Amino acid sequence: MRYMYIGEKENILIVAPHPDDECIGAGGIISCYASQCDVVVLTDGRIGQGDIEAGEIKKIRKNEFLQEMQLAKVKSYRMLDLEDGVLMQHTDCLLGMDLSSYTKIFVTGTHDDHPDHTAAFHAVMNCIKEQKLFDIEVFVYEVHTALQNPTHLLDITEKIGEKLQLIKCHGSQVSQMPYDRMARVTAEYRALQNRMPDRLIEVYQRVGIGDNDESTLFELEQKLQKQILFYQLFVKWFEKRNQKRYIKDFLLNRHYTEIAIYGYAECGRLLYQELNGSQIKVLYIMDKKDIKISEEEDIKIYVPQKNLEPVQAVIVTAIYYYEEIKKELEELDYKNVISLSDMITAL
Repeated sequence: MRYMYIGEKENILIVAPHPDDECIGAGGIISCYASQCDVVVLTDGRIGQGDIEAGEIKKIRKNEFLQEMQLAKVKSYRMLDLEDGVLMQHTDCLLGMDLSSYTKIFVTGTHDDHPDHTAAFHAVMNCIKEQKLFDIEVFVYEVHTALQNPTHLLDITEKIGEKLQLIKCHGSQVSQMPYDRMARVTAEYRALQNRMPDRLIEVYQRVGIGDNDESTLFELEQKLQKQILFYQLFVKWFEKRNQKRYIKDFLLNRHYTEIAIYGYAECGRLLYQELNGSQIKVLYIMDKKDIKISEEEDIKIYVPQKNLEPVQAVIVTAIYYYEEIKKELEELDYKNVISLSDMITAL
């Protein structure tokens, strides 16, 4: 394994899918070369850890990221605020960013057991290819899963305290999972693995620009991301019901008694069944597909359009494309468009 060399005139870009990945995986780079580093976080971190409503956790995580960047004193930083959990839809998100000034880019990889981390890697590669910047060195860092074939190391023994302080800025995450402890243990493990028992190191894997030509794998990752989101939703929904916290109560507390449901696949049907017979009246379903309903389902189904019967709120059951659907419905003059996932989190 080679030592990471970064010259005084080099410019570094660190790309993170979520606020905190940059310091967990590349906090040593930030601590050692802050004045040469730009940091870009792609998503808003709304899923995060714990059980906080999406709008609130977005604010918390943005403030945590800003605190980290101010502490680190990096050259520049920004958040793109894309929706957490669906980054696979936005692998073109960096195409408008000029990467030509950078000599090294650090990003999460396809190995890291998280579709957003894979998507961040593809976003970087897509941008490099689009701009034909084949001289840039790209390095993958490790967050959740150890790199199998790291190629470079950085001795962060003297900087470990600074790295851990950067991680601790993300209190909403560290309170749920001790990422600071994990980072220190990983640094010690990597040092021992490389016969450096008195040191602490970060490792990275250099990748070739063409290493992401895996269209079939990419499609599988997209499907996996959808399944993960649905699984998380169903688990959370079941937990809330066991705690006797119901969707009807959320709606009644906001004085929504006449609603529409957007999307009538599994989630939509379950939502309709839960609300049926309650004080909440579902006036109709909206879905772009030709939905077949049983005789027992006494409900009207329409393609999204203007001039349908007015409702007080629309519950969107689709998770993966919620932001696009919300925008579309608002353009059709619907008010109070609510994500089923956000609503269940807020129960």
